[in-house]
Amino acid sequence: MRYLLILLLFISCGETTETAPEVKQNNETPFIPATSRMVLKGEALQLSTGWEAYQTFITELENFDHTTAAAKRLTTAIDDMTVSMPEDISSQPVKSRLKVLETRIKSYHALLTHNAYSNIEQQKRYDQLIKGLDEFKIQMMEVYAQQKSKENLLKNLEEMELELEENDTINL
Repeated sequence: MRYLLILLLFISCGETTETAPEVKQNNETPFIPATSRMVLKGEALQLSTGWEAYQTFITELENFDHTTAAAKRLTTAIDDMTVSMPEDISSQPVKSRLKVLETRIKSYHALLTHNAYSNIEQQKRYDQLIKGLDEFKIQMMEVYAQQKSKENLLKNLEEMELELEENDTINL
């Protein structure tokens, strides 16, 4: 009994190492939705205000709550844009940028349908979606810039031709 008592005494007096409960810290960065930095101007702005499918798409994007249902509505809106593109901007570069935007929207929708995804991956894909929208807007404005450049070039050529004709008549 004595030995048992001494043994208990040694055991109770010895240092005990208790492990502190592990607190898992969430090191994942929060999801902060990006916003478009491009603003349509001039004729591209006028065209976009009359393009119903584009306005629907922008409205869906502004009200986007990052759910699969909202992503599906965005996918439908981009499909409508593809079908109803106005002739004024129906050039290959604009169509290509619209296709890139469509692909990025569908990629984001596919990500949201997964059960588990990281905020980093969601941030990356959404940022790519917004970048695609900005590139589409740039391409829309580029169409009108090219048209204006061609018009200016024609005007300059006509003025030069008139000058040459005047010089020819003076020399005769």
